[in-house]
Amino acid sequence: MPKRYSIEEVKQRIIDVLRQSDSGLSGIEIAERTGINRVTITKYLNILETMGIIRRRSMGPVNLWYIQYGMDLSSKDILELQQVYMDALFTYDEDRARTILLNAIHSNIDPILLMSDVVIPTVNTAGELYARGRMSTMDLMLINNLAMESLDLIKFNASRVEVKKDAYAVFISMSEKGSRREAIDMKAASIAFYIKGWRPFLLGNVASEAGLFLDIDMVRFINRIWRDKEKGIILLYISAAEEFSTLNELIRSVKEKLEKSILVIVGGRVVDRLEGKDKEKGSDTDTGVGVGVKDTAYPYIDYYAMDIMKAVEWGERMYRSLKF
Repeated sequence: MPKRYSIEEVKQRIIDVLRQSDSGLSGIEIAERTGINRVTITKYLNILETMGIIRRRSMGPVNLWYIQYGMDLSSKDILELQQVYMDALFTYDEDRARTILLNAIHSNIDPILLMSDVVIPTVNTAGELYARGRMSTMDLMLINNLAMESLDLIKFNASRVEVKKDAYAVFISMSEKGSRREAIDMKAASIAFYIKGWRPFLLGNVASEAGLFLDIDMVRFINRIWRDKEKGIILLYISAAEEFSTLNELIRSVKEKLEKSILVIVGGRVVDRLEGKDKEKGSDTDTGVGVGVKDTAYPYIDYYAMDIMKAVEWGERMYRSLKF
């Protein structure tokens, strides 16, 4: 019986052999060097070409396959990378945006940094332009959709670390208007934790469900995925656009109903809006509130994350502090 391969395994083998060839390789050569039969290789070469990861060049009757790097990003700082990506998205050049991100990943730029400092700032800039009347609704929708596709591209092509034992993370957004920006922030956070070896559960926008039974539903869901509460860690990441009167109450109720404490991170625009209100100069310690809000106002939230990099760093510290 032929051996079954995962797409991730085949993709990595193909990329590894193509990186060793400047002029490209034929399908037969790739099959020989990867040790995978030609039929399987042909199938996955076409898949990877569709995804924009590799390219083909016809040389008479033979197709040569190669990685199209397009530009050397290893010497670019993250702000330059953000600008070229933003230019691509704002001109609706999906292929160029995809190539930029793939080149960045192949240049060993941190994929979480790509999401935190390249994709999300582009989405935020589009939102600001829309708010000032300098971008149409259709333009904003297209850019947000392209950004979502960028996140999928990063997830598929980033190298995931070894899966952690008993590390779970649940992701929700709370936006009464169904903000796409919070959805993108939530999805980026879930991918970041996935890359770091956590097991993420992306639930979506629960604002419309915020009622009498949302806390009960949340507790039931957490109990299903986190059965051995004597081991491991579970995080609840909430991306919020505005301060909900029900947000703190939801977290309080969930924490009280669970037999073991759950760590709660809040991200999204609500963190920015705390500026000058309840926000204090926060700490970045293992036990302190991330960017800081007064405990008397929001006592059930464990960490406010200015960006997904901060959220992941804090989650990783919490995981390392556990003794299995």
